[in-house]
Amino acid sequence: MIEKNVANFLKTSKNLLAFSGGVDSTALFFILKNLEIEFDIAIVDYALREEAYKEIEYAKSLAKEHNKKIFIKRAPKFSSNFEANAREFRYSFFKEIIKEHNYNSLITAHQLNDKIEWFLMRFSKGAGVSELSGMSKIEREDEFFLVRPLLDISKDELLEFLEKNRIKYFIDKSNFDK
Repeated sequence: MIEKNVANFLKTSKNLLAFSGGVDSTALFFILKNLEIEFDIAIVDYALREEAYKEIEYAKSLAKEHNKKIFIKRAPKFSSNFEANAREFRYSFFKEIIKEHNYNSLITAHQLNDKIEWFLMRFSKGAGVSELSGMSKIEREDEFFLVRPLLDISKDELLEFLEKNRIKYFIDKSNFDK
């Protein structure tokens, strides 16, 4: 499912997977595992929904079962602009771990639907051609690489992978409120 050059890059890197327990990151967890790519996981606990506790427990059980280090951080309550503040908090947490534990790459589960949504959002705001080139699978950040191996794979394909392999995942119902 993942391009060979991306898989090869990850096989030579110390990797941290941004994990949530949702469709995308759970599928990516098992895809990486099947490809024998080494990684540890980081998850943010927003404690906003009843399912959050179960998602954290699921992440812990996966980490234990598959011999992964797990990093968990509880987010504060954000009074406004939740999505932007949550993203900033999340990436700050990831950068903290990367620096402290010498990871080379942060792997995120952005997939084709996210890429299209990002493109349409930028386009609607009048972005120019260079700004619309979009997300890259491997992108150099200041102190690490941001790797998005699922950019050519749709959410439906990820769901199919999870269902076919009978893998548990969570659906954040608050995503449907938008």
